[in-house]
Amino acid sequence: MNISRAITSSLELQEVLKRIVQSTCEVTGSKGCTLMLLDDAEEALEVKSSFGVSDRYVRKGPVSSDKSISETLLGKPVIIEDATSDPRVQYPLEAKEEGIASIVSLPVTLRERVIGVLRLYTSAPCRFTQDDIDFLSAIAVQSGLAIDNARVYEHVKTDCDRRMLGPSSTKEVSR
Repeated sequence: MNISRAITSSLELQEVLKRIVQSTCEVTGSKGCTLMLLDDAEEALEVKSSFGVSDRYVRKGPVSSDKSISETLLGKPVIIEDATSDPRVQYPLEAKEEGIASIVSLPVTLRERVIGVLRLYTSAPCRFTQDDIDFLSAIAVQSGLAIDNARVYEHVKTDCDRRMLGPSSTKEVSR
């Protein structure tokens, strides 16, 4: 199954998030991938899905927006060829312990607005080419659309369920 079909083959948000990170790893042959989305106030990034990296690594601590993430939140891909020595890496020791050599961070956008960050981790040092970045950026853009579709679907489904139950469902039946 190609990555486009994998990402868009579900409308359940959690399934979409899972497919994004898993398919991205499988297609690129990478060690792992995380998907972080901005919270409702658009102030903090929250890891929403991961694949190929340990829970310990994912939950190592808050990701500061003034390090490698800040440029990504401005809409620019960030390439870190050596995750153990690059000063932009907030947790270099944890990256080394996890077996992460290189990191690429890509903005996940929707209607030209950054809604999150897709991070790819490699176990061997990697020099990403412009073609690699273009391909990964296309995945990130498509991910933004798939996430939006799933969110809209969940909203409509919830609204429909409420309407089906309606106010009469809360009234007692009189005899």
